[in-house]
Amino acid sequence: MNFKQKLTAISHNNNSLVCIGLDVDKEKMPKFLFESSKHPYLEFNKSIIDSTKDIVCAYKLNMAFYEVLGTEGFELLKKTIKHIPKDVVVILDGKRNDIGNTARKYAQTLFETLSADAVTVNPYLGKDGVAPFLEYKDKCSFILCRTSNASAGDF
Repeated sequence: MNFKQKLTAISHNNNSLVCIGLDVDKEKMPKFLFESSKHPYLEFNKSIIDSTKDIVCAYKLNMAFYEVLGTEGFELLKKTIKHIPKDVVVILDGKRNDIGNTARKYAQTLFETLSADAVTVNPYLGKDGVAPFLEYKDKCSFILCRTSNASAGDF
């Protein structure tokens, strides 16, 4: 099933276009999780997924919140994705891009290693930096054009 088919099916099945961000930020998470759980970040994500999986069409995981945790964060990312029901869309938000060969490795990591259905891509390095992501015809690449931050218009 390609991205469009998967999104259409889950949107129809759950009657929803809701996408929930799973950004693990210790400063914004309940303190008791860190006092009572051996795996507070995973418990946090699992509780959100378990409570919302029937009312969403997608989960978006911002890579920065996982990468800052090092190898533990990479494992957390993989375990979180594994916990998301297979019929729900997984979006990895890293706004990745680089020169062609490096962009190809980013695309391979996000789509193959981490099994994302969709990713965010930064187009400012040109077409050859975006092309490796677009080679995954059954996946989706959201190409950045304008962000929501206050100074987005500066560039």
